[in-house]
Amino acid sequence: MENKTILVRQRARLAKALAHLERARSPEPLPSPTTVASLSDPDSRLQLGKRGGYLQIACSRRQILLAIDVHDNPSDRTALIPMVRKTQENQRAAGLAGDVLLWLADSGYASVASFTELADLPLLVSVTSEADQAGFPAKRQTAPASQQAMADRLATPTGRAQYRQRSALVEPGFAQLFQRFGRHLNYRGRRAVDTEIKLLGTIHNLSKLTASTAESRS
Repeated sequence: MENKTILVRQRARLAKALAHLERARSPEPLPSPTTVASLSDPDSRLQLGKRGGYLQIACSRRQILLAIDVHDNPSDRTALIPMVRKTQENQRAAGLAGDVLLWLADSGYASVASFTELADLPLLVSVTSEADQAGFPAKRQTAPASQQAMADRLATPTGRAQYRQRSALVEPGFAQLFQRFGRHLNYRGRRAVDTEIKLLGTIHNLSKLTASTAESRS
């Protein structure tokens, strides 16, 4: 019995689960004492860990990128205003007429400072759980008092219907970029990384436009 495949497999899973539990109970300080800065990147520095990546994108329909950037802050709260301004700058540079009709962002970008700075824009940012804000069955959460105005806007039928579009617009954009280019960059240093990420975004958009043109001709 000790050598049965199913027993060996289940014991390995149990050991892995116990290891995860131990790490959760006794987490290593962040940054970890064993963490070292990259010796090949002059702009490398140690910072707190973050769930998710440091890539920021603004997508329109069909995942056409309006802006793409990377940032080195473990929190996304300070990234919303720069991304909105970069999107507007790119729109002007491309000669695109009209304004963006609706801006959508997840709860990681929620901050009073951003809401104040962008008060003139049609903006919806989740301030509780994504499912709750989109109107799906979910545990009710209370928004911070300072963000109640945004919560009230999202609580309307129109707000819920509009916010449901967020994940379908942007999440496939991340998936397509990672599928095509992977999750690691080749260059080091802020300027080189910025150039590389903009090049990858341009290639992504060109492939989208090429595919759309071929589709319309067929």
